[in-house]
Amino acid sequence: MDNETEVLINEMGNYAHQLHMLLKERDCEPQHHKYMVENRGLQPCDPQFYNHIHPVEDLLAYLEDPHANDDPIDQTIGEGFEFRIYSRRWGHKDTYKIKRTENGWIVDFPLIGGPCDKGGRPFLFENFHHDSIQYPNALDSWMKWLWEQAASKGLSKEQVQTALQELADWVNNTEKNTPSHGVWESYC
Repeated sequence: MDNETEVLINEMGNYAHQLHMLLKERDCEPQHHKYMVENRGLQPCDPQFYNHIHPVEDLLAYLEDPHANDDPIDQTIGEGFEFRIYSRRWGHKDTYKIKRTENGWIVDFPLIGGPCDKGGRPFLFENFHHDSIQYPNALDSWMKWLWEQAASKGLSKEQVQTALQELADWVNNTEKNTPSHGVWESYC
C-alpha cells in the first residue's frame, strides 16, 4: 500500500471512529457483526478499529438500518443430525448420530463417542481409525467451517443436515475409492 492510500484509510478511520463515539454519546452506539469484532481483534470504541474498509461498511449499513449488523440466531445448537458413513471393513453404511453444541459436536456411536471440538475431534476420527475408514485429510477443517457457518449465518437444521451428508458422502467416496484389489485386498 502506498503512503497516500494509507493516509486516506487512516483519515477514513478517524472520521468513522469520531462518528461512532458521537453516536455512542447519544445512546445510539453502532453495532457490528460478531465476526467483524473478532476479525479486527479490537473493540469498536478503539480508534484503530475503523482503519479498514469492512468496519466502515458495517457503520454505514448501521446508519441506514440499526438492525443491519444483527447476527443471525444460531438455530441448531442442541439439534441432532445423522452422518451416514460407509465402511469397506464391514461392507455397509453406519449412521453416526451427531449433535451440535455450543463448543462443537457430540458424536454418538457405539463404543466411541463423546464431546468433540468444532472439527469433530477426537471421537469422529477415532471411530474412523477404529474401523480403518479412509477420509479426506482436511475433513476437520470443513467440519469446523460448517459449525461456524451454522453459527454466523443461522443455518437451518435442514441446511446443516444436507451439508453434513455432503461431508459424509466425501468420506464415503474416499473410502470406496481406496485401493482394495490385487495386492491391496488384505490391507485393512
